[in-house]
Amino acid sequence: MRTERKQPVKMKEFTPAEQRAARAARIEVSEAEPYGWIAHSETDGGGSYHLFCDPAAKRLVCTCADFIFRGDASPAYECKHISATLKYIGRRYLEHDYNPRRHRQAA
Repeated sequence: MRTERKQPVKMKEFTPAEQRAARAARIEVSEAEPYGWIAHSETDGGGSYHLFCDPAAKRLVCTCADFIFRGDASPAYECKHISATLKYIGRRYLEHDYNPRRHRQAA
């Protein structure tokens, strides 16, 4: 009796955006004074980056080198610090400000 060998499953490679999103989960974000947010580096002693909303572009900007060199090329570009901060803002909004009744009444 002959047994067939299963072919190894080929894993698809993750896109750079998917890789950044996965690394964003390890980044701690906090409020910055007087405005914006601070994204602490995922590595110890790696520093931290200031994020704020650019009123002209209506998007978050980050002070990390990745965003500075790639962010101007694509308006939709998000570094891992922006991804982490957007998740942080969303969680804070849902915990403190989200009221479905108020949103239905305004419509």
